[in-house]
Amino acid sequence: MSKQMSPSIASQEYAISYAELMDLSPHRALLRFHQRHDQRIKQATAGSIQSKACFEGCAYCCHFKVIADAVEIVAMADFVEANFDSQQIDQIIQSAKHNIEESRNLSHEEHSTINQKCPLLIDNSCAVYPVRSIKCRNFHATDASGCRASYDNPKDLTILNENIPEVYIAATGSGDGFLTALHNHGYDDRSYDHNTAFVEALENPYCRIRYDAGRRAFTTAKYDNY
Repeated sequence: MSKQMSPSIASQEYAISYAELMDLSPHRALLRFHQRHDQRIKQATAGSIQSKACFEGCAYCCHFKVIADAVEIVAMADFVEANFDSQQIDQIIQSAKHNIEESRNLSHEEHSTINQKCPLLIDNSCAVYPVRSIKCRNFHATDASGCRASYDNPKDLTILNENIPEVYIAATGSGDGFLTALHNHGYDDRSYDHNTAFVEALENPYCRIRYDAGRRAFTTAKYDNY
C-alpha cells in the first residue's frame, strides 16, 4: 500500500460517514465507523509481510499521554456508565483525578514525558475496548522493545515506535475521513486530554447535550496543544 492510498481511504470514509451523519447521531455513526475502521486495519495487517508485536496483556502504550476526540470521550463515558457499577465508576474517576493532579502544572510537552496509567486500564486490559479511541485503535508496534524503552525512559522523546506502514496509512486515512465528516457537520472536533475530559463527561451530563448541539463539549477539560 502506497502513501497515496491514505487520501483515497480518507475520501471513501468521508463520503460514507458524511451521508450517515445526515440520519444518525454522531454516537451511532461512530459505532458504525468502528466496524469499517477495524476491518481496514485487519485487511492492511493481513496484506503486510510484517507482523504486529502487540499481544493481550502488553500495556506499555496504556501509560502514555492519551488524547481523544469529543465524540469518543462521550462514547467511552456512556460505555462505562452502562457496564460498571457506581463503585467501579468512582474508582475510575479517582484514578483519572490522580493523573490530573499529577500533571496539573505541566505543559503539553512536559505531560508527554511522564508515565500515567490510563484510568480505563483495569487488570492490564482496556475496560472500554469496544469503544476505545481511534488513536488507541491505530497504535501498534512491530517490536515491543521500543514500547518498553519508551516506558522505561519517558523523558526520551527520540525513541521511535516501529509500525507497519500499510496499517499506519490505512488507519490514518480512515480516521481522518470520519473526523472530517464530523467537523463538516458542525460537531466539536477538538482533541481533548483524556483524563480531564473523561471526568467531566462522567460528572456533567450537559457535556453530551452541548456536543449534540454542535457546541464545545467540555468546558473545563484540557484540549490538545493546551
